[in-house]
Amino acid sequence: MALSNMLISTTLIIIAFAGGLALFSKAGDAPGLNNDQLTDCPSKPNCVCSENDRSLEHYIAPMPLLPEQQQQAMPAVKASIIALGGQIQDEQPHYLASTFSSKFLGFIDDLEIRIDTEQNQIHLRSSSRIGYSDFGVNRKRAASLKSTIQHHLDTMTGKPE
Repeated sequence: MALSNMLISTTLIIIAFAGGLALFSKAGDAPGLNNDQLTDCPSKPNCVCSENDRSLEHYIAPMPLLPEQQQQAMPAVKASIIALGGQIQDEQPHYLASTFSSKFLGFIDDLEIRIDTEQNQIHLRSSSRIGYSDFGVNRKRAASLKSTIQHHLDTMTGKPE
């Protein structure tokens, strides 16, 4: 009985601690742009960025954008973020910041997009606000978002699927 009570107490402490961290993750904003580019990832493995090619651990490829898709790029990005359950926090002509909340305890992750009309690319940065590892969630989210954006772009421009 004492071991059972100790196990229950330890479990409750862990859940309370994780819940506190989840509340803490709700504070703050996305890092934003740094010299007109997405901010580099920190050293922790819970971030991916297409403008951070100095670290293979954090690098993801930018999404190519056809010149004729530039007008539809931001509407496609917004529709894709909403379709995947994100909340838009900040929108500028070529930059968008959004948040995603984890299903368990509601940890907040930032997802940022920068549309590079000169290089015809969509850059992405997806990062956890707190913690160390994310078990690949941000990399998977970025890949899913790129696929969803492409689907929306193809639909908007009448390109066959």
